[in-house]
Parts: sequence; structure tokens; C-alpha cells
Amino acid sequence: MEKRKIKQIFFLILLLYLFILSLIFIKESAPAIAQEIFQLQKQINPLNAFGIGWLITLILQSSGAATSFLMALNSAGLFESSLFIYMILGTRIGTSITLMIASFFIFARKRRDFRHGFEIALANLIYAFPIAVLMFFLEYNFSLFSKLGEYSTLIPYAKFSVIEFITRPVLNLFSIFPELFILIIGFLLLFISLTTLPKTLISLWDKKTIMKKLNKYMGKKYGAFLIGFALTACLLSTTITLTLLVPLIILRLINLKRVIPYIIGANLGGVVDVLIGSIVIGKTAFPALFVYVMFSVIGLVWLFNTNLIFNLTKYVSKKVIKVSKKKALLFLILFILIAFFLLVI
Repeated sequence: MEKRKIKQIFFLILLLYLFILSLIFIKESAPAIAQEIFQLQKQINPLNAFGIGWLITLILQSSGAATSFLMALNSAGLFESSLFIYMILGTRIGTSITLMIASFFIFARKRRDFRHGFEIALANLIYAFPIAVLMFFLEYNFSLFSKLGEYSTLIPYAKFSVIEFITRPVLNLFSIFPELFILIIGFLLLFISLTTLPKTLISLWDKKTIMKKLNKYMGKKYGAFLIGFALTACLLSTTITLTLLVPLIILRLINLKRVIPYIIGANLGGVVDVLIGSIVIGKTAFPALFVYVMFSVIGLVWLFNTNLIFNLTKYVSKKVIKVSKKKALLFLILFILIAFFLLVI
């Protein structure tokens, strides 16, 4: 094995360790600020909580990273279970922002080429929005996911002592610092590890080869779905997996209709990094994992209605927004402003 590959593998292991360490830092430091948060949460309504999840995802550029962060905070009992669930739902909407941004950074010769790239973000948003609304309604009116989430904590759980063993020495070194500082460091480590991990994994292979394989095996609906699921499960990032397709769309190497099953599979594969986070944090994270999984399972219904997503995406793109770079930028700004609006409403 060449030296470059060995270095990349060691770097990959380091990033995985930093991911685990970041969650432990957040989990251990959060109780110190719990009192202030408890005072704040009395003023938080479900829409505010939804906006918090949405906004954190805008910052972290990953619904999985945002969910892991929220799980670590929740482990300290900072949120009511119902508010926590609305936050998780908000993360699934916010994840589309990376796709929107990516479309601006890839050269497109024609306006319609740019539009095709931007339509991936729209398709992902159209996939996620009805599911989020449905789950929000069921939780708000029937507390369905709060109740089911409580049952998930009854699942037998064997604590992984190895996590305590490998993180406790570092945590002890940082014990001299204020808890707020440790919380910030944990947040930064979470951001760095989960944004760098997918790129490092991709670097282990030839990116051009990956792109060619994607294009080759995306001809059939269920094949595209499985590729989206498998690639996201390996890369630990829904947004990175979907962003890989933006240049393929803009260069006309693949069309949106063939991408939609891939989007559905990628959203299901995104459960993997949340699963890792729940293992690190423990049983208190199970309700969040349950909600995240349920979102993706409900999303499988779209697999039988891919033409509907395609038609809705084209309608919004051509008739409602009439996508150009200027209008897409305005849509992106509006997308961010909505998150802030929900936070203060």
C-alpha cells in the first residue's frame, strides 16, 4: 500500500476519533449551561424548535451533524422531548442549502444548465417538506413520535466502554477550561470532522471514476436508489453524496428524473452517521434516531411516485421561481430568512 494511502487512512481514523470526541465534549459540558437553557425553553414553541433545527443545519451544512449536535445537547436534558423532535424535523429541511450553494460554484454555460443543477436542491426540498409537515402535524396533535420515542429507550443498550476509555484522558486535560469553552470546542470539532470525513473518504478513490460509475449505474430506478443509499452510508453525508451529482447535471451527463431515486436513497443512507452518534451518546439519543429513521422510512413512499417529485420540481423551477442565477440567489436568501423567522415567531 502506497504511503499516501496509509496517511489518508490514519487521517480518516483521526477524523472519526474527533467526531466521537466532539460529541463527548458537548455531552459533558452541556449540563453546566442547562439552567439558562431551561429558562429559555419555556419561551420556545414548536415552530421555534423547528427553526432551531433548520438554522443549525444551515450552519453545519449537514442534517446528520446538526442532529448529532442536538442529540448531545439533549443528553443533558436541555430540551423537552417534543421540542427536540421538532428540531430534528427542522434539520431535514435545512440540509438542502448546501445543494443550492453548490450550484453557484460550478460553471454553467447556459442558464438552463444552471437551472438543472439548482433543481437537485429543489427536488430534495420537495422530497423533505411534505414529510416534515406530516410529522410535525402528527407530533403537534397526537404527540405520536414523542410517545414512540419513549418506547425506543426501552431497547436494551450495552454501553461501549471503549468510547469512555479513548476519550476520558482528553476530556480530563480539558477539565481546567470553562464548560462553555469546551462546548464551543466540541461544536467546532463536530463541524470539522463531519465536513472533512466525506472528502477524505472520496480521496481514497479516484473521484472521476466515482462520477463515471454513478452515471453508468443510474439508469434504473432501484439501482439509483441503492447507489444513493450505499454511497451515503459510506461517506456519512447526504449533502456530499447529493452534491456529487450537481456537476453531472449541469454538464448534462445525467438528467433529473434519473437522480430522484438516488436522492431518496441518499436520505435513507444518511441515517448511518446519526446511528454512530447515538451509539456514542447512549440511550437518550434513541428518540432522535427513531425520528430520523422514521423520516427516511416515510420518504420511501416517494420511491413509488418519482414522477410526481420530478413534475413538481420542474413546475416550481420553471413556473414559480423561473430559475436564473439572480432568482436562485433570492430563493437562497429567502430560505435562510425563513429559518430566522421561525426562530423568533
